Amino acid sequence: MRGSGGGPAGGGADDDPVSVRMGSQRDAPAAAALHSQLISEGFLARLGPRFLDGLYGRIARSDGSFLLIAEANGVIVGFIAGSVALRRLYRDFLFHDGVRAFLSAPLRLVTAVPRVVETLRHGSGEQVMAGGELLAVAVDPRWRERHVGARLVQGFLREMARRDVSAAHVVVGTSNTAAIAMYERAGFTAARTFEMHRGTQSVLMATAVPNGVAPSAGTGQ
Repeated sequence: MRGSGGGPAGGGADDDPVSVRMGSQRDAPAAAALHSQLISEGFLARLGPRFLDGLYGRIARSDGSFLLIAEANGVIVGFIAGSVALRRLYRDFLFHDGVRAFLSAPLRLVTAVPRVVETLRHGSGEQVMAGGELLAVAVDPRWRERHVGARLVQGFLREMARRDVSAAHVVVGTSNTAAIAMYERAGFTAARTFEMHRGTQSVLMATAVPNGVAPSAGTGQ
């Protein structure tokens, strides 16, 4: 299935201005900007908004991957990206967007080659964990403490259930205590700690995907 702009992926109460919908390629620049500004973990933010624009555009279009958008009064206030076919996503991105991605940040990509290889290794071979992967989530700081992050994670789990995926996981830096707490509230538990990128400790968190996931009223981003 390819992401589209039609139809909500989940909404709130009538007096809640935030809704969550499936994203499309036209939402990629907003997701790229949020990632560039707010996600410091990993190396992708260093590659700049143009690179990230291409990446999120491909996530929205690649079979097995998706982008969910949180909006308030027509303004994008957060996003979450997920995939049930990570190797396919990487292949599609390299094949369709590789040249443009390289030209968007050639020097930074060259220096990031070791981390690119580590990331590709994470999406292939024995290191792949069964189920879907939560790739990234970000919320406009002005909308934190409004449960937007929790709603996005619930939207991610609903999409996993809709795709008949029974388990999901996310990789997060061990120092990112706020994200770890948000995932724990959503039902994720730590499975193992490892170095996805040399010298940086990450924790793999996993959860079973329940059928009929309900919107969350929990605290968090």
